[in-house]
Amino acid sequence: MILQKTHHAKKHNPTSRCISPEAYFSAAIIKSLAVGWMIDQDPEHVAWKMVDEAAGRAIRLAGSGEILPSHRTLVDYIENRGGQVWGFTRRIDTQQVLPGLMFSFDATTPEEVVAYISENVPVHRRAYLRRPEDSVPGMDVAVTFRVHGAQTNYLRKTPREETDCPAVDGKVSGCWACGRCY
Repeated sequence: MILQKTHHAKKHNPTSRCISPEAYFSAAIIKSLAVGWMIDQDPEHVAWKMVDEAAGRAIRLAGSGEILPSHRTLVDYIENRGGQVWGFTRRIDTQQVLPGLMFSFDATTPEEVVAYISENVPVHRRAYLRRPEDSVPGMDVAVTFRVHGAQTNYLRKTPREETDCPAVDGKVSGCWACGRCY
């Protein structure tokens, strides 16, 4: 099976990798596809394995919002096994079946999604992703993540906010030391 990337963003130009005739995928994408397949095949087994490996710690399901409504079964199995989950979504349909997740959005989020968040997602479940050119969100949020990563490290360029994630800033040793997103 050949997987192809598509580029839908109008504001950004695709990279040479994106427009290459060959498809390139990072290990993270390959792992995400494999985990998704495993969840679809046997969510109970995956849940048992996750809870056992977590050894009492909360399980982070999605860092970038790719959890789907169909993962509700997995979450149910995790919770039935005594596990605790946390994570992020960018999807209204996922938030509707898993309202305990953080809803992450950014300056490019469509207006109808922002309106949904404002009306339906409590403040303690809102996360804003911010780049240097982005303004503050037009609503209260629990946490702001200044965009960071190997290719997009904007920590020094993005204005600081009171709601900034302390783990990204190195003020705490990790998410477990903050708990704001749980």
